Amino acid sequence: MFMYLQKNKKGFTLIELMVVVAIIGILALLGLRLYTGQQEKAKESIVKANASTIHTLIQSELADGSITSGGILTAIDCDVNDCANMENPFDNNIVEEDSVTTDAAAGIVFVTTTSDTDGNTVYQVTPYDGKGAAMGDPYPLQARR
Repeated sequence: MFMYLQKNKKGFTLIELMVVVAIIGILALLGLRLYTGQQEKAKESIVKANASTIHTLIQSELADGSITSGGILTAIDCDVNDCANMENPFDNNIVEEDSVTTDAAAGIVFVTTTSDTDGNTVYQVTPYDGKGAAMGDPYPLQARR
């Protein structure tokens, strides 16, 4: 007899649904922002690993005594295949032999030579981050005889 007085209370109101969608949107935005920050850190880690590989290569060539006074390319000439196939993570290009010694750019490892007080050649290996700026401490890595 009083059935028409009972209301059907199934489902959510429009305001409840809008609040849930807003919360999900905020969480997605925060997650995306954290994800892109982690991607940049990973790319910079790859460049640091490439610099470490080149530094180790130069050190091993110095220990073997196979580096002549011909410059940087001579230093890594014997094992240039170790330097090839390194990926620049910022543009996804494979680093070629001459990219190791070219002008500084994002994701490139730049090798320079200087002389110490005894006249010995010092190789400095400097990686560059995604903005083309030299990475700081402990870089540049130095190799000398």
